[in-house]
Amino acid sequence: GIEYVDQIMLDYPGPDCNSIQGQWKSFEDMYRQGYTKSLSVSNFSPAQLDCILKNSVATIKPPVVNQLPYSVAYHPGNAVDENKKRGILVQAWAPLGGSLGGRFNSSLRGTCAQIGKKYNKSFAQVALRWIVQTGGSFTTQSKNKDHFAENLDIFDFELTPDEMQTLSSLA
Repeated sequence: GIEYVDQIMLDYPGPDCNSIQGQWKSFEDMYRQGYTKSLSVSNFSPAQLDCILKNSVATIKPPVVNQLPYSVAYHPGNAVDENKKRGILVQAWAPLGGSLGGRFNSSLRGTCAQIGKKYNKSFAQVALRWIVQTGGSFTTQSKNKDHFAENLDIFDFELTPDEMQTLSSLA
């Protein structure tokens, strides 16, 4: 059977700091018992992250990842920077659209595709490369082997500062 998982993620924080700290304590217990190798969170704001980080009782901090809705189409505020200064990596969920207000309309797809022509890349590859260049990471899913391979084929080009600015302005 399975003896441990590589990562366990607390999806959605409790309603207040005490609840969050209680949730985190349970995760720490799982970690100490060897059931997981790392602890992460999802959908935590900076203030909610601070409930964990400023908790004097917590022994495992910071979370490794904060999984957030984050894409060319939706990237509120300075999410990557706020997490980075706390030592946490942002991992984008639904990085190609579908999250909150972040649907990839035809104009957004067109802009990504136009930039992609220069590099012989698809709109999706450009959108995923933007996430990586902003300091984030991403998770995607596909039943299509070719799409999955395409999603990973983003490390042989780099977007220019002007292209990054153009893409950042689309949300």
